[in-house]
Amino acid sequence: HTVTTSTGAAPGGSGDVHTLTLHLGAPGHPDPIVIETGKIGRQASAAVTLTRGESVLYATASRDKDVRDVDFLPLSVEHTERFSSAGLTSGAFNKRDGRPAEHEILVCRLIDRPLRPLIDGGWRHDTQLLSWILSYDGVRTCDPLAITASAAALWLSDVPLRKPVAAALVGYVDGQLVLNPTLEQMKHSRLELTVAGTKDAVLMIEGAADFLPEELMIEAVAFGHEAIKVQCAGLEELGKAVGKEKKYDSIQQPPEGLQSTIDERYAAKIDEIYGGNLAKEDQSAASSNLSKLVVEEMEELYPEETSAVKDALKDLMCRRMFQKAKDTGKRIDGRALTEVRPIDSEAGLFPRVHGSALFTRGQTQVVATTTLGDSGMRQKIDRISGMEQKRFYLQYTFPPSCVGETGRVGMPGRREVGHGNLAERALIPTLPAEEDFPYTIRVESLVTESNGSSSMASVCGGCLALMDAGVPIKSPVAGIAMGMLLGDKGGVSDENAVIVSDILGTEDALGTMDFKVAGNKEGI
Repeated sequence: HTVTTSTGAAPGGSGDVHTLTLHLGAPGHPDPIVIETGKIGRQASAAVTLTRGESVLYATASRDKDVRDVDFLPLSVEHTERFSSAGLTSGAFNKRDGRPAEHEILVCRLIDRPLRPLIDGGWRHDTQLLSWILSYDGVRTCDPLAITASAAALWLSDVPLRKPVAAALVGYVDGQLVLNPTLEQMKHSRLELTVAGTKDAVLMIEGAADFLPEELMIEAVAFGHEAIKVQCAGLEELGKAVGKEKKYDSIQQPPEGLQSTIDERYAAKIDEIYGGNLAKEDQSAASSNLSKLVVEEMEELYPEETSAVKDALKDLMCRRMFQKAKDTGKRIDGRALTEVRPIDSEAGLFPRVHGSALFTRGQTQVVATTTLGDSGMRQKIDRISGMEQKRFYLQYTFPPSCVGETGRVGMPGRREVGHGNLAERALIPTLPAEEDFPYTIRVESLVTESNGSSSMASVCGGCLALMDAGVPIKSPVAGIAMGMLLGDKGGVSDENAVIVSDILGTEDALGTMDFKVAGNKEGI
């Protein structure tokens, strides 16, 4: 990589333009990635353009001046694929790009997931990452570039991101791993894997494979990480040249002695709750009651520190959950580390439906249905790469009643779109070829109970519903959510890691990793 500065090159000669040129050096990847800042969007906290070939993305990072009184990171992410980038106009009536399309929502989730954990835990300014595809050459997908562009803008801003983040796409064509493959290569690829991380470690992987062995998937992640290391090294140097000083003065540090006080007073009570004898409802109620008790009791010692008290309690709960698993080989519901909850399956539930199934795993349950139709039932999606017509699509619904709550229903939220996409891609490789089975296939997954990985339950239920509808799938497919518990969340070592199978909602919320895997007996 190289970093160059063009003095006085900003519009009106009012500033310098800084350029990072990255050469990834992979076979068949001749185009450098060029990241430029200082020319466009100078009122944002940071703004960059990212160019590869004739594709150009523009990304900004901005934050509000005021601190919000909340106990979470107020980060929002938006991504827009402008039709004009490919010389098209929107197919909508008013010819204007409107609300985010499904694929844009999926890219937003790809951007959010690797960046959110690396922003300082006490950051409470409203923060917004925006990205647009301004020019699209139609040669390669821009999804990994959107992650890198937004991460670059965030790294150059004053938002306290700990390290630079970048992304890469990995394909597998003719027995070879390919970095950022072309769309033409992807037609023959048995793998589509997006990897994001820092120079030290991988933060996120998301993708689909055609029943590939585990060894090859691990090799693919490492292959993608090599390209990430090159990009992060370049971003680090660009940050030294032009990055703003990170704003730590508005982050309220927890009062001295708070964590040790919480640890001493409440460790035994948490161990009691995590004894493995309580059902989900009872454990949830006990945790909620303990949280209220801790806030009340700490108010006298640490007035107006409710948020810090809750954070300290959560930290203790994480560590006690890890310690129990490490010391006893048992989890908070009494299961062994590799133990899967009892599974109950039933097919042919509904008389007038083409295919239906009820899949229950512990306290997670889905009702899945399959509907067959002709080519007119295909899902048509307007994209900058052209009109996409899907012969198979899975739609996932997560109503508030499945966790015993009330709330908004209607249009699917981003989480529902993302989870539905995971289950959809898990089932695509097992579908029969279109020449053998020319029907359009729609699977719907209605989550009726939830306590951990309803998306992977949707894979299992969806597979059953496909078989019940008479779809001649290649092989049964199942999905599972794996988890990792770490004693030291801040480090990059996995020396003390505890791997757990079929995670609970609590293990997802308090654990270090949520890793969903689907496949058949042969591969992923």
